[in-house]
Amino acid sequence: MKELLRNITKMDNYRLYIMHGIILLLFFILVIKLFSLQIAKGEYFSREVNGTALREVEVEAARGTIYDRYGRALAVNNTAYAVSLDPSIGVDNLNKVLFDLINLLEKNNEKIAETLPITSSLPHKFLFDGSISQEKRWKKNMNLDENLTAEECFEDLKKRFDIDQTIDNAMAGKILGLRCALYEKRYSKYIPVPIAYNISEKTLTTLREQGSSFPCAFIDNQSNREYPYGKYFSHILGYIGSITDEELNKNSNRDYSLNDVIGKDGIEKAYETDLRGTNGSQYVEVDSSGRRITIVENEGVNPISGNNVYLTVDADLQKAAYDALEDALTDAQISRLSGGDYSYSVSDVFKSMIESDNIRIKNILNSKEGTTQGTIKNYILSQDKSAINNIDSAREILIKGFENNAISGSQLLIAMYEQGSITDNDNVITKLKTGILSSSSALIMKMKSQEITPQMTAMDPCTGSVVVNDVHSGDVLAAVSYPSYDNNELVNNFNNEYYLRLQNDPTTPMVNRPYQEPRAPGSTFKMITAATALEEGIVTPNSTIYDKGTFKDAGKPYARCWIGSGSGSHSAVNISEALEVSCNYYFYTAAYNMGSESITKLNNYMRAFGLDTPTGVEIYELYNSMTDYPAHISSPEYKEYVTKQRYENPSSSDLKWTAGDTIRTAIGQSYNNYTSALLSKYIATLANGGTRYKNHFMSKIVDADGAVISEYKDVIEEQITLKQSTLDAIFKGMYLVTSGPKGTLRNSFADYPIKVAAKSGTAQESNKRSEHTIFVAFAPYEVPQISVSVLIPYGNNSSTAPAPTVAKAVISEYMQLDTTIENRSYNTLVK
Repeated sequence: MKELLRNITKMDNYRLYIMHGIILLLFFILVIKLFSLQIAKGEYFSREVNGTALREVEVEAARGTIYDRYGRALAVNNTAYAVSLDPSIGVDNLNKVLFDLINLLEKNNEKIAETLPITSSLPHKFLFDGSISQEKRWKKNMNLDENLTAEECFEDLKKRFDIDQTIDNAMAGKILGLRCALYEKRYSKYIPVPIAYNISEKTLTTLREQGSSFPCAFIDNQSNREYPYGKYFSHILGYIGSITDEELNKNSNRDYSLNDVIGKDGIEKAYETDLRGTNGSQYVEVDSSGRRITIVENEGVNPISGNNVYLTVDADLQKAAYDALEDALTDAQISRLSGGDYSYSVSDVFKSMIESDNIRIKNILNSKEGTTQGTIKNYILSQDKSAINNIDSAREILIKGFENNAISGSQLLIAMYEQGSITDNDNVITKLKTGILSSSSALIMKMKSQEITPQMTAMDPCTGSVVVNDVHSGDVLAAVSYPSYDNNELVNNFNNEYYLRLQNDPTTPMVNRPYQEPRAPGSTFKMITAATALEEGIVTPNSTIYDKGTFKDAGKPYARCWIGSGSGSHSAVNISEALEVSCNYYFYTAAYNMGSESITKLNNYMRAFGLDTPTGVEIYELYNSMTDYPAHISSPEYKEYVTKQRYENPSSSDLKWTAGDTIRTAIGQSYNNYTSALLSKYIATLANGGTRYKNHFMSKIVDADGAVISEYKDVIEEQITLKQSTLDAIFKGMYLVTSGPKGTLRNSFADYPIKVAAKSGTAQESNKRSEHTIFVAFAPYEVPQISVSVLIPYGNNSSTAPAPTVAKAVISEYMQLDTTIENRSYNTLVK
């Protein structure tokens, strides 16, 4: 019995132990749950009770820097103060607040972020650059009918946001841009809307003092992309901008969103993957309406900066080439104002500046009374009151008024001064106003000072390109396109008005001429004919051909030598002398004597020197989009293709390749059309003895810590076998061009300290305009280091030699003539 009671007691003790264990376990679970609710997730449930939540926001990574070959920064990120709007803050009379804020910023010369994708001036136009999908997406986001025109959208939005009808369209457009941007953030009010970037200290102080007047505005630090060299490198570097639907779809395998920026052109586009970093994140506390309350500290992921890209170009050489080209164009234009072939008058220049909108009609129509622009405006409206809403009509009235002497050249120059296009630093405008200077003299003085540039006059010649290559590699040392544009206007705060002006500029400043503008090479092509004739045994270095002036063997129309327009003669010349005096007859004969396979033989060498393929650079080239062409050189295939494109039903005789086509091809005419970049590459290949390198801009890619990620290795596209006697004869001829007793460029290079091997050429495209002028060279003659090509459309002028002048400036900069600046070697790169 006692034993039974003892066993029962033990069982009761076990039950107690088990019960105590269960109680302890439950208590432990309760403690953990309380810890989770009150400590670990207490902030979360507190937000839930208060109707708040956390939202993850991307933190943009710093984009990589782009450098030249010596480590000079070409594209950088700078942190600056910016004014933004907080969509989460409700404001009574928002339009009035925005109106006052815009006026304050503009009074301090700040640029407003004009984000409305519609022009403010009449007639209203969309600014989607032809992208239908972007237009539809924007209309959908704004709850607008997708069939509405730009005019209808503008008016619809003015009504929706209750914009005062007395406000002018320019201000209304700025307010609408901000209202639309705020509207698009209606479901994500924690994302700010930028209104002005890189504001001054004066604006910063004013906004802080008057902060209570602008409760929805705040000041923050922003990272801006900047291009220190601006116009000098815009065609090479390109720019970045907001990603489009098409770009987002194309990069669907990468981590992009509609809030990202992406490389739009140039190196920024070509090396997007390397330059773009990895975005980080931070957490923002928002209320139930999506309004931002605060940023949560110590949460999120830090961004990773992009890699840095080093280029082969030399910033100093690029700048020197650009300035020299602009100087040469200026001199050529002023020369034509003095008379001679293809001359023009001061009146022609003024009319051209009106037509090209460098005397801005929009500014005149928005001008105030008491100004010269106001006087011009009153004249325009006196002829047609409706012209106030029609810029094109107003422009036509102004041109007619100028032609009829109702508006003077002096008034036009003063209007340009009032518009800020020119200054009075030289007192020219003051003297003009007082009658001391005539409008003609004032115009020429402003052209000489380049306040009025060749681009602004839009008169021949006003465009051109320069390319410089290292002959012993594929390095591009400089690639200049004139006119250019300021890519700083297209990043951060995209300047829609500036972009629209670029699109309408008759000088097409956004065209990258070294790679996208082919022209007939003229006599600069003759070295290829010379190489073909020598290598094929048609001529020898010492054999001569007598120049008869007119070449008749290839049939009519007869081909003529340039001397005496076919009636003169260079007498008997060998191949070097033929290059020296640029004897067309010699090269007609050499090509004709190649026989029935003459064009095939020429085409083989044209291809060998790279004229039928792109140069290879990483940025866009014209040939990249000409994949349907059977060839890009003067050839039977090319002739047939372009003839069928030009004529609906060409005859067999129209398509047939003739002996006349061949001999004209031999002097760089016929169907020859090449970019200045291709010409420089061909000369580089010749100068180094026949090694054709693929051209490139990238030198190396380096990460943020300085470690080299990748380095470019030269690619040899082809090794041309050329006899030393062939090279010697051609080099001698090119040197005689600049130094021989009959050299066509002997005056241009007289007393020049560097020996230069060169060839110039001209090609006529229109009998109403002067010939294109082309120049190619390598230097120094004894030990070639660089090749240079200069192409100036409609630039041939009897009183000036613009192309050789530019080339000399480029060679001088490369050889560091008359300078004592930093010691540099073009065979090394910054490590």
